[in-house]
Amino acid sequence: MNDRTNNEAGSIVIGEGVTVSGKFIVPGRAVINGSMDGELQADELLVGAQGKIVGNVKVRKADVFGEMHDTLLASEHLIIRSTGRVNGNASYGEIEIERGGLVQGAVLPAKAAMSTPPVVAPVISKPVEPPVLGGKSQA
Repeated sequence: MNDRTNNEAGSIVIGEGVTVSGKFIVPGRAVINGSMDGELQADELLVGAQGKIVGNVKVRKADVFGEMHDTLLASEHLIIRSTGRVNGNASYGEIEIERGGLVQGAVLPAKAAMSTPPVVAPVISKPVEPPVLGGKSQA
């Protein structure tokens, strides 16, 4: 992630001690140093060491120093730092986990997560009778 100022157009910063909830669509960078509950779509995500997100997150790049709970899709790159915690389902393009970083839950490459076929119930049919040859059953 690039070191950029937090005053970027199209970006959001949730400061330490601040709690927000709802649905957020951020065309640029989302920096979460406080708590967020809900849905987040952003280009880039930085979860600070004191940051916590509970909900569904879809981003291109994610850098996690704090906590994430529920569902995370980082289509390009996911970095879980030594203080980072991801609890739930995580999908990624590429992944890096520093020593001490923790992931609990399902972790899949983004392509596999998006292409997982739906579960289909088995079809139960009648047993097939063996063919009758020469008037006698082949059972």
